[in-house]
Amino acid sequence: MAFKHLLLGTLLDYPVHAYDMIKKCFSDFTPANPRLNEGRLYATLKLLERDGLVKRHLRRQRDVPDQKIVSITPLGAEEFRRWLESDEEEEGHVKFDFFTQYPFLTKVNFFKFLSEEATVGKLREQLRISRARLERFEQAREEMLAKRVDHYRVRIIEYGIEVEKLRTRWLREMLAEKGVQTGETEG
Repeated sequence: MAFKHLLLGTLLDYPVHAYDMIKKCFSDFTPANPRLNEGRLYATLKLLERDGLVKRHLRRQRDVPDQKIVSITPLGAEEFRRWLESDEEEEGHVKFDFFTQYPFLTKVNFFKFLSEEATVGKLREQLRISRARLERFEQAREEMLAKRVDHYRVRIIEYGIEVEKLRTRWLREMLAEKGVQTGETEG
């Protein structure tokens, strides 16, 4: 399970308060703004603790409530390294995984039931969203470079930028098929 390993890898960087882990997991990718489900985080941490892969200890503080700090155990580090060196979860599980990565495509399947005006409206809105995401991703990349973030993490955001460029181009092409000009050049 990649989420479990994402948490273990984050804890290899340094122990953290569980709530701060939400920020830490993707801090290098700000302002790309990936989201982490708090319920899933706490449930997974509970399972990791039960399995002896993480432990919690109390950090005493003055004038504020004590914090429970989560850290990885040697067993957790061993499990993380085993997963990292394996070929586990390196190939997609879904035959057409782009459907799950871009749920809008499910609706595109049924555009024949929409009016031309509604179809154009939906495509324009997706193009707006895609442009905004691309802008955030590019800003995140610049911030990552300025902070000298690990090269491999920068390459992840660059992958996201290329995917978003492809999505934007595809949406422009779909609009062009409808005779709608977007005023953009290839990018």
